[in-house]
Amino acid sequence: MIIEQVLFYTVKLEELHHFYGVTLGMRVSEVNSVEEAFTLQAGSTEMIFKQWNPAFEAEKKGIEPFYHFAWMIPTNQFQQAKQWAASRVTLSTDGERNQTYSTNWDSHSLYFEDPAGNIVELIAHHQENNEQERAFSVADILKVCEIGLVSKDVPATVHELEKAGLLRWGEGSDSFSPVGDRNGLFIVVRKERVWFFSNRKAQIFPLEATIHQVGTLRFEGDNSNSSGYFATGMSG
Repeated sequence: MIIEQVLFYTVKLEELHHFYGVTLGMRVSEVNSVEEAFTLQAGSTEMIFKQWNPAFEAEKKGIEPFYHFAWMIPTNQFQQAKQWAASRVTLSTDGERNQTYSTNWDSHSLYFEDPAGNIVELIAHHQENNEQERAFSVADILKVCEIGLVSKDVPATVHELEKAGLLRWGEGSDSFSPVGDRNGLFIVVRKERVWFFSNRKAQIFPLEATIHQVGTLRFEGDNSNSSGYFATGMSG
């Protein structure tokens, strides 16, 4: 599954623009005053951050939107990427740990939060053939490979994604279920589940994701249906 574009909402548009463009040194567009949005290039994926609509804010009772997403990095550059990140941000911890290894996925990950509370992950999948010999830099962020998708009913949301042509990946449960593959995953989690390497409980906020050969999936908020999300439109 290839994530071509993803759109998130924020109440801290200018802070995020500065963070990604200056603190991390990534390629960002100017803030569009009409659309109230800017784009960020994360490898092959275009990320859009758009100003949060006050109408949504009333629905969420003042909770500011935040999301989880992961950037894939070269399999042999995890420690270099960790040094790069640690020189710019405060790494999130779980007890004494500021990194983790998954035996099921054969991957190393680290986490940090941006000024809006988005939970950013850098992940090296060691079964991918994407080594780089040069020193790690922001240019070695390869793509967005995970998007957190929060739901009231994880199995129902997974079923909707399967109807769109996506496949489950590995083992899942009623509270956590990956859909896609290593190149791109929806991490479907139950609402209120605490995000890994965080003390933040997962909440439902609108987002859009354009998936190669699937189309643009538009996911709505809490009031949409029993699962918390539904696709309002798809395009080839």
